[in-house]
Amino acid sequence: MAKLLFRLGQTFAKHRWKTIFGWLIVLGIILATLGIDGIHFSDDIKMNGLKSLDTSEKIGQEFKQDSQKGNIRIVFQTKDKKGIVQPENIAQINQALNNISKQKHVVSTSNPYESKTISQDMTTAFADLTYDVDYMQVNEKMVGDVKDALKPLHKAGIQTELTGNVMISPMEIGGTSEAIGIIVALIILVVTFGSLIAAGLPILSALVSLGASIGIVAILSSFIDMPNVTLTLAVMIGLAVGIDYALFILFKYRQIIRTEKDPIKAVGLATGTAGSAVIFAGITVIIAVCGLSLVGIDFLAVMGFASAISVLFAVLSALILMPAFIGLLYKKIKPQKAKKVGKEDTLWTKFVIGKPLIAFLCSIILLGGLSIPFANMELGIPDNGTKPADSTEKKAYDILSDKFGEGFNGPLAALVHIEKPEDAANLETVVKHISSMKNVAYAIPQLNEAKDYALISVIPKTGPTDVKTADLVHDLRDYNKTTESKYNLNLEVTGQSAINIDMSQKLNDAIPVFASVIVILAFLLLMVVFRSLLIPLKAVLGFVLTLTATLGFTTLILQEGVLKDVFGISETGPILAFLPVITIGILFGLAMDYEVFLMSRIHEEYTLSKDNVHSIKTGLRESGPVIVAAALIMFSVFISFVFAPDSMIKSIGIALGFGVLFDAFIVRLTIIPALTKLFGKASWYLPKWLDKILPSLDIEGHDLKDK
Repeated sequence: MAKLLFRLGQTFAKHRWKTIFGWLIVLGIILATLGIDGIHFSDDIKMNGLKSLDTSEKIGQEFKQDSQKGNIRIVFQTKDKKGIVQPENIAQINQALNNISKQKHVVSTSNPYESKTISQDMTTAFADLTYDVDYMQVNEKMVGDVKDALKPLHKAGIQTELTGNVMISPMEIGGTSEAIGIIVALIILVVTFGSLIAAGLPILSALVSLGASIGIVAILSSFIDMPNVTLTLAVMIGLAVGIDYALFILFKYRQIIRTEKDPIKAVGLATGTAGSAVIFAGITVIIAVCGLSLVGIDFLAVMGFASAISVLFAVLSALILMPAFIGLLYKKIKPQKAKKVGKEDTLWTKFVIGKPLIAFLCSIILLGGLSIPFANMELGIPDNGTKPADSTEKKAYDILSDKFGEGFNGPLAALVHIEKPEDAANLETVVKHISSMKNVAYAIPQLNEAKDYALISVIPKTGPTDVKTADLVHDLRDYNKTTESKYNLNLEVTGQSAINIDMSQKLNDAIPVFASVIVILAFLLLMVVFRSLLIPLKAVLGFVLTLTATLGFTTLILQEGVLKDVFGISETGPILAFLPVITIGILFGLAMDYEVFLMSRIHEEYTLSKDNVHSIKTGLRESGPVIVAAALIMFSVFISFVFAPDSMIKSIGIALGFGVLFDAFIVRLTIIPALTKLFGKASWYLPKWLDKILPSLDIEGHDLKDK
């Protein structure tokens, strides 16, 4: 592979303009295709394979409810006491609802004065409107038409807020978060390379690759249901690895031109050596994110595949565009300064290699302490209550919670199957028992046309993400044993809290399998590459420590509220249910990137010198700076998404950002070299019989030594 990449790198550098124009033509075709049909991301997360969702589908069938149809709930509020029932306000609201009912695709609009959806103090009311199209097809213009119809009410002093299953607030594609990450990355690269032009090349490479990958993901959104967090995650990972992979090629090129005077050959050598490691690292990340499909939840699989597309294009860009860019601007790129002879030690190597046991113990204590909150982590799906305080969805949520009770935003639904007509008489007793349960505000039953199913709407006293509401779900499910044995009625429960519980359970069941598959696969790959048992073992165990510390620190911020103001967290609550599995998939891939870039240099030196201490020092001295720069870039890209308004995106940004810091600086640059020193030559032990049967995989470019 190294020789092939060497030839390709030279070719792309020689024919730089053709290479660049070829890529831009491909990018143009992608963007032109995207312009034909646009993007179709959803603000909703569709799950599958959950018991509570099966119950929801059954409710839809038996009670002729289509949860896929777009709906908007309009909340009206006045400051005056009993203001919502004043004649002039009634007339204004009725007129606005009448106008909305005439809008395209609106099939029904409820009237709060007829349906009695008015608060007890008569300051607040709400109306529901339903569309005849899928919620994903309710576009920004349709929502805008509703907002325009409500504007006259604002002049009359009536506050209106919107919520529903459609995307009320338009999704931002690109903006502040990405810009902040790119600016910080540029500053880091300028400091690293001492040149604005050299610093700009990895960013330019990443942006071009990101344009192509995100364009393809957006095109696929027309054919596959994708939540909008899919796009954001693909941008996060694509931008971060796009810069890093290009950085590794450029960094290697600057090392090589210290001795190689032919810039085209130097590009080939850089591509052949660092390019092999980039491919290996990229494959590791792709395997990790595609492993999300093992969880068995469709939208997680889609998120994984979308991220994999971003990583694939990041690898291609680093191997194709970076050689062309370097070939174009090689005169502006200066060689890396050579270290003075005899100056093998740095302050960091003196600490980590000079006092390896202290370095190891300090790292374990720090990461172990950060891991403690992980034991108390609660999982859930963020609702409108966690949206930004100035969003209309959050305002609607708060008004409904304040005027109709906290549980109004998260009702539970108990579906009762009545197999025999004579058992219907027991339904009233069941409803009374449910109404008397702890934490139930009230319960309202209704029968379907066939009278073989009853739907009991259960309104809790607490909100949908409250632990007490989760306890109520368990109580209702336990109560099914009584209804079946005593009343011959089968009772199923659904609702947001029920879905949270089922999803958390499914993820908890899937995570051990998912994590085991990618960890075992990575162990085998690293064993093949480094011809060692301890090196891959340390790598994967170090990741486990990174993961627990990351999730513990994330829990401390998002759930316990520590430093929440620093990160702009308006409301604390359960951790995003699928955050742990996303963190495992993406962070594992990135952690193995750093492991490969550090240990490949150490292994390369050890293969030549057989001096363990010298090899570790060389690896830290030569690969350490690029890992530091890469990790800081990753951190800046991920943490910049904390400025995004969406709570899901904030939580992913925090977890991945600090996860990268913990792994790169504490695990890869401290624990791994310290243990490698402590274990000595045993670090490189591999049984001879195993060495013979393992395939040879060169990611260090040994085949190019003669070049």
